[in-house]
Amino acid sequence: MKLLLIFVDADHASAVEDLLDRLGVPGYSQIPTVLGKGDTGRKLGTRAFPGSSTLYFAAVAPEHAAALVEQVRELQQACGPEGGLKMYELETTEVV
Repeated sequence: MKLLLIFVDADHASAVEDLLDRLGVPGYSQIPTVLGKGDTGRKLGTRAFPGSSTLYFAAVAPEHAAALVEQVRELQQACGPEGGLKMYELETTEVV
């Protein structure tokens, strides 16, 4: 199994959800308001540093991961740098 972590600017979160649904990802979790600092600057939900990111977790079979990575790359190009779209992949094992 692969655990995919997808970070995206909250303003572009619906595009990631559409992608996950379109590709038939069987399930995912979402943290809708993620605050922090990254390539696109600070997003702290304040007047000084407005905005936030959204984080998606999905545990998928390796063959689903490969297709998803390709589609997220295309979405990243479409959103541009302001979309703050990043994806990480970890090997994982379901233990319970």
